[in-house]
Amino acid sequence: MNLSTIKNNLRCGIQNKSAKYKLYTLISIIVLILLWKLISLYVDKEILVPSPEATLMSIFSLVRQKYFWRAVYHTLFRTITGFIVALVSALVLGVAAGFIKPVYYLMKPFNTAIKATPTMSIILLALIWLNSEKAPILVSFLIIFPILYSNVVEGILNIDKNLLEMAELYKVKKRRVITELYIPSIKSYLFAAATTALGLNLKVMISAEVLSQPKFAMGRELQLEKVYLNTANVFAWTIVIIFLAALFDIILKRLKLRLEKWK
Repeated sequence: MNLSTIKNNLRCGIQNKSAKYKLYTLISIIVLILLWKLISLYVDKEILVPSPEATLMSIFSLVRQKYFWRAVYHTLFRTITGFIVALVSALVLGVAAGFIKPVYYLMKPFNTAIKATPTMSIILLALIWLNSEKAPILVSFLIIFPILYSNVVEGILNIDKNLLEMAELYKVKKRRVITELYIPSIKSYLFAAATTALGLNLKVMISAEVLSQPKFAMGRELQLEKVYLNTANVFAWTIVIIFLAALFDIILKRLKLRLEKWK
């Protein structure tokens, strides 16, 4: 058996496993929809638990409206802006803290305080300090920054000390140590954190928008539907949010694979 045959067999095996896992995911989704349908039939009140088909009709109705796309655009813009600001800040401060002990200890109380502060307190303080358009961005930054920062620091501090000692012993150039030891370690920790942080960021953003009520926002639309007791639309917006969170997750995983192939 030659090398190309082995590679083809491995590729086929991976594809079969991937197809099997996708089938499991599909089965899980179908089971959830069936449970949802059974609960809606048992409750028998659309105002409490709308049926899956009523929710689907609400989604079709929403996507035909201009305000839907404006709300989605502005929420995604705030979410991505908050994420990018937090990511850049976490990289800069995390690298500094990982290599400079005074910075690490200076950042420790600040990072601990943010993580311990209740999300609702952060939202209310942001609303006091900023207007309704900017407050959700500050909230998203403060919520996800500690996650990203901690993982950057961990990526630096958890590098195998034996490898660093060997690199020093054999006088390996610092550029190679950085590119072949530090960057892969930081990247591994950072991608794991970013996958969690981006989905969490979207949920936090929606919560902040529900309270701050910007002119165009998914959180604002959710609150309005709740006020009008349009539960089917509340479910519809919720499914849209879940879909966007899943899309973020897929994009990050594809980006990670592309970076690994490029390397």
